[in-house]
Amino acid sequence: MSSLQACGSDGHPINNGGMSHKVVRECLYPLQTPEAVTAFTSGDLPVNVHGQQFYDKYAIKFTDDGFWKVFDFTFLAGGPFTHTDWESGIRKAVISDKLARRLFGTVEAVGQTLRMNYADYRICGVVKEVSRAAESSYGDVWIPYTANASLLKDNISYCEGTTGEFQACILSRSRSDFEAIRREMLKLQSTFNASLTGTKLDYMHSPFTQWQAVLGTNGFSEGTVGEWLKSTGAVILFLLLLPALNIIGITLTQFRKRRSEIGVRKAFGACSFSLVEQVVIENLLTSCMGGLIGLLLSFGLLSLCKSLFFSGDVSLTHDMLIQPLTFVAAFFFTLILNLLSAAIPAWRASRMPITEALHDME
Repeated sequence: MSSLQACGSDGHPINNGGMSHKVVRECLYPLQTPEAVTAFTSGDLPVNVHGQQFYDKYAIKFTDDGFWKVFDFTFLAGGPFTHTDWESGIRKAVISDKLARRLFGTVEAVGQTLRMNYADYRICGVVKEVSRAAESSYGDVWIPYTANASLLKDNISYCEGTTGEFQACILSRSRSDFEAIRREMLKLQSTFNASLTGTKLDYMHSPFTQWQAVLGTNGFSEGTVGEWLKSTGAVILFLLLLPALNIIGITLTQFRKRRSEIGVRKAFGACSFSLVEQVVIENLLTSCMGGLIGLLLSFGLLSLCKSLFFSGDVSLTHDMLIQPLTFVAAFFFTLILNLLSAAIPAWRASRMPITEALHDME
């Protein structure tokens, strides 16, 4: 959940934006159906250690203990702050291994103190660096939002304290619980709205699943498969068809040059099946070699040109760079087209009279 709408008593929207701590506390944390719920907000703050006169700004994630249940982190040292730490507002911090090496020269930074926005935080854990592509979980430092008193203050004079800076993520136990979670949220929303006098809280299109986010749902508007196919899907289809058609054209051009070879082999007694079999096997081997070379080149090209698409400090893991199922599906699609473009002409050529094949005639 990244947004909600606060409406006046007449139903007209007053504000579209994030949630206040009041909404998180009364509408999200009481949820019983999900496995875990987390609320968070982000900001860039100056970070350094004692003895350093200079500082740099880093991405700070203000969150709760549920954050570590919703998102999967790899801890290299220590562990996350606990529910007790979050409730007490103690100044503990989890930092990335990249920041730990930059500040302390090692990932063994548990127990060390960093200074952030003129306040000291004790490091309780070090995690493997998170890519910026993982927008909801990305950060250099993760701290309890209860350590920042300003985030706990609700502006009661505006929309009765319903708007704020928070976003939320909900971890379902299974896909079958999605509707049950929505129903429970609407029930809590109704109870919450009953406590308000001149404001009505509306989740609009939230909560939405990761798949719905891929289709373009953002809380304010709902994406559909049809709209996705018209935009992104059409581009992907074009990118798949273009190389496939190029391969077909190249294959047909090369095959025309081999018709006379097929005629010669038929003249010496080769059967149609053996001719087609050889062409298909050669084409299959060529396609597999081309697919492997293309995969390796794509990894190399992305490494060289990463700065053109992402900021310089983005790290991409292997599971982010390639989805095996997607690669296999795309390769299989291209392979089928390639084999058909070779097998069908080979079969037709093998059935042609020898004289026509020798003269490379249609």
